[in-house]
Amino acid sequence: MRSASPTSSATGAWRAALARTLREGEVSSPRGQRTLEIAHQTTVVDLARPVLASPARRLSYAYLAAEAIWVLDGDDRVETIAPYNERLREFSDDGLTFFGAYGPRIAAQLPYAVRKLLADRDTRQAVITTWRPSPPTTRDVPCTVALAFQARGGRLNAHVFMRSSDLWLGWPYDVFTFSSLVAL
Repeated sequence: MRSASPTSSATGAWRAALARTLREGEVSSPRGQRTLEIAHQTTVVDLARPVLASPARRLSYAYLAAEAIWVLDGDDRVETIAPYNERLREFSDDGLTFFGAYGPRIAAQLPYAVRKLLADRDTRQAVITTWRPSPPTTRDVPCTVALAFQARGGRLNAHVFMRSSDLWLGWPYDVFTFSSLVAL
């Protein structure tokens, strides 16, 4: 089931997903934190319009840009991203790096995905895995599991598979970051 049409901006897709979650979400309490959850949610966003514009959400656009650059640079260091969002320090186990940072895994595997797409425009093998197998106890278990890229209909599509996606906190930033990968 889709929460938005393929031509939805991040704002439209976010509003539709939020409305659906409030209407149909089931109560779940992972780690004792009450939340509304929809299993198997699919949201489609026009990657040409990846920035959420909602006064109610009050995004930090400086952090939005900084996080995308941080991930694309393959960085996992606290010191380079925390100035844009001080709360992030709470998720580092050692105060220096983030266990679940996507950047290093994306940077290491992106050349493979690009090679696959260039060698076979119809490939379904242009996949990047961001999940850390059998994670230890950590403050930073990755939410994103994998990204798959497909060239279809003259467009490059990015499919992002999440084990968890917080519509209010992380989703707006993730959409922008992952759309930046397609824009490279």
